[in-house]
Amino acid sequence: MSAPQASAADRSFAIQRVFDAPVERVFRLWTDPALVAQWWGIKDCTIPHCVLDVRVGGRWRIDMRTSSGALYRNQGSYLEVVVNSRLIYSDEPDPELREWAGKPPGQSRHTVTFTPEAQRTHVHFEVTLASVADRERLLALGMRGGWTQSFDRLEQLIGGNHAG
Repeated sequence: MSAPQASAADRSFAIQRVFDAPVERVFRLWTDPALVAQWWGIKDCTIPHCVLDVRVGGRWRIDMRTSSGALYRNQGSYLEVVVNSRLIYSDEPDPELREWAGKPPGQSRHTVTFTPEAQRTHVHFEVTLASVADRERLLALGMRGGWTQSFDRLEQLIGGNHAG
């Protein structure tokens, strides 16, 4: 008899944030590659490559270079796109990453829900990993902190009125 599959809740973590911008602007900041490259990633990183084909079945790839020069290639495909409401996409770990020590985690699913609140936008971001072990491993490597830094950068971009 096989072990029961872990529930999505046991394999997930979520971050919520309210941004001081209308939902249309926040959604655009998640879907326009020129804008995503301005906020995506950890503090002091750069994004030398950002391509987003935002449609069901479309591929995305974002390369992040840390201040120490390490390059992290991130990619996947869009599973659901509801303009100004929701994005669901897969994240396919780069098997070459040294952090994996030859054993990359499985593919994860990211769900971003955009809810308008007057002229503000509530974003609910949920990552569902392939297994409980992957969740624990990625959280230990700082995945939640990395996404929190991305959200901080997005908030700064919105506050600075530099982008669409």
